[in-house]
Amino acid sequence: MRRTIISLYQMLACVILIFSAPGAAQAASLLSPGPLFLPDLTLPDMAGHSVRLKHLQGRVLVVNLFANWCPACHREATGFVRIHRQIGSAVRFVGIAIDDKEAAGDFIPRAHINYLVLLAGRHPGKVLVALGDKAEMLPYTLIVAPNGRIVGRHMGYYPEKELLRDIHKILLDESLK
Repeated sequence: MRRTIISLYQMLACVILIFSAPGAAQAASLLSPGPLFLPDLTLPDMAGHSVRLKHLQGRVLVVNLFANWCPACHREATGFVRIHRQIGSAVRFVGIAIDDKEAAGDFIPRAHINYLVLLAGRHPGKVLVALGDKAEMLPYTLIVAPNGRIVGRHMGYYPEKELLRDIHKILLDESLK
C-alpha cells in the first residue's frame, strides 16, 4: 500500500514537472547533496551483460534515470539523443531504466535511444538512492567529470539547451579533467 502511494506521488510529481515553466523543473529544493563521486554500481545492460559504472569513467558522463511510464522522460529523451549524436565522442551517455526489461525495451526504440541503457533491476529505489535521488522522482540526471566526481544533478525534465550548456562548461573546465 505504502509503495503504491509513493508511486502515485512520483507520477504526480512527474506530471507537475512537465507542465511547469521551463527551468522550474529542476526543483533544486528536492535535490539532496547525494554522493560526491559516482558510486561503484554494477548493473545489467539490455543484453544481460554486467556493466560497472566506474568502468564508464574517463570522459564526461551523463547518467539519466528514466522510466517508460514517465512523460517527462519521453520528452527529454529526444534532446539527449540529439546531443549524443552531436558530441557523443566527447561525452558518454548512459540511461538507467527504472522499469523492467520489457518496459525499457518499449521505451528505447520509441525514443530512438542510441546510447547504452542499463537496468536498475528488482530494487530500483536502491539504485535511485545510491545515485542521490532520495526523493525517487524521475527523470533524474547526473553529469560526472572524467575523474568520477559528480559535478551536476538535475531533477525533472532537463531541457536540451540547458544540458548542452552544462556539458560544455564541464568540457571547458580544466580542473575537472
